[in-house]
Amino acid sequence: MSAIIGVETLIIMVIILLLSASWRLYQRRKYYRSVTSKFPVICGIPFIGAAYHVFDVNKLFKNISNGFDIMKTLTGCMWVAATPYVLTIDTEIIKHVTTSPEFLNKAPDLYTQFHNDILNGLIVSPAKKWKISRKALNPFLAHNNVVALFPAFNQNANNVKNKLARLAGQGEQDIFTIIKDCGLQLSLFTIMGLKLEEGSEKHRETMWAFNALADHMAMDLILGWLGLGFLSRTPHYKRVVKSVRKIVRPLVEENLAKPVDSDDINDFEKDNKTLIDLALKAFRQRLFNEKDMEVECFTMIAASYETSVGAAYTCLVLLAMHPEIQERLFQEIRSVYPDGITSVEYDDLKKLPYLDMCVSEALRLVPPAAFIGRQAVYDTELCPGVILPKGTQVLLAIYVLHRRKEIWGPDAHRFNPDNFLPENVAKRHPYSYMPFSKGPRNCIAARYAQITLRIILIHTIRSLKFSTTFKYEDIILVPKVTLGFKTDPPLHIEVRTN
Repeated sequence: MSAIIGVETLIIMVIILLLSASWRLYQRRKYYRSVTSKFPVICGIPFIGAAYHVFDVNKLFKNISNGFDIMKTLTGCMWVAATPYVLTIDTEIIKHVTTSPEFLNKAPDLYTQFHNDILNGLIVSPAKKWKISRKALNPFLAHNNVVALFPAFNQNANNVKNKLARLAGQGEQDIFTIIKDCGLQLSLFTIMGLKLEEGSEKHRETMWAFNALADHMAMDLILGWLGLGFLSRTPHYKRVVKSVRKIVRPLVEENLAKPVDSDDINDFEKDNKTLIDLALKAFRQRLFNEKDMEVECFTMIAASYETSVGAAYTCLVLLAMHPEIQERLFQEIRSVYPDGITSVEYDDLKKLPYLDMCVSEALRLVPPAAFIGRQAVYDTELCPGVILPKGTQVLLAIYVLHRRKEIWGPDAHRFNPDNFLPENVAKRHPYSYMPFSKGPRNCIAARYAQITLRIILIHTIRSLKFSTTFKYEDIILVPKVTLGFKTDPPLHIEVRTN
């Protein structure tokens, strides 16, 4: 009898769950009807959605790209479980979404990995809080402050070069670990004023904590899209967060204990060498609380570190796979530094146009974010005849946009720096290329990442030659904290004699 009751109870529970899910889907379809009736479905179907694709991201990219082609549209809907998202590669709509105050909020479902109490700062803050934080921290990336950081940028790049040089002649090697290690040390130093002694226990603990956090964030992203983000909040995850806090919290407390200069409280431009200085000033102006100080420093570390190291590794991999392009870049760098490099200065960057082209092309093919998401702050018009209900999430398919054949030609998937010759750039819509987003809510760490990336490339390409047997055609990209390689290609290194 008890077994029969148990089966009946299970059946009733399943029926209730199905009815509940169906009702939720019905309500969502009703709420978003003004959107779903206007745009074709690019990917996924209601209820089942496209969530099952998150474990095969390349298939998801391909299906989305094919969906735009099949439906002959630049804007459509994508269902993930019971939620429809507006998905677009229309440059005019992208311009509207990234520049309009109606879309200043980030799409919550696309940034679940940042909602972890230590990274929920500038990247995901609601518009009202974001405006205050951005204004307080912008001076970190002011021209004079960035130039003042050049000695640190050069020291980091030289450190990368020297470590890679030690691997010369030893066959194909993992170089991403070296770039990550050096990049994290640079971020900690320029943002927090923390200098780690290599090989020390604190150095090892810090590297482990931040790398473990990055792994958890990648899992957060996948599980979050499935509505299962809570599964990533494991005891190990909590230990990692505690370890990361243990690194940064003492620095916050140390800065809070510093004597207060009355002039310093009101001057956000004076002697700003680290981000924590600005966070401290914002705290003393009562714009931040102690938690804000901690979170914003974590956020900037993650943004600058992940973006710059990922881009540097991507550039070196693509140059290794295209030796003729690497040689042309080397010749340009050598023409600026015929006797080797002592230090890269700000004005030197203006003398290397082909370097800019190579970097831009690498970021076109492997942008830090495959998708950028915004949410309608209130009911608003997306394009003529389409009103988005409040809370609608709009996803800008950057990966697909950067490979549109109508924009980049029939070989849009190939690595070709000539795409960024001035005459070619002039022909394109300004919003057809946006690796760091655009508009007021673009990536605050973009300038930091772009400069550190170039200085690393100048130092390494001037002294070292890279090659690999890993084929360009075999690259598989996956979203981690930023977009990266599923398998990191190992590189062979030679020391240049000239």
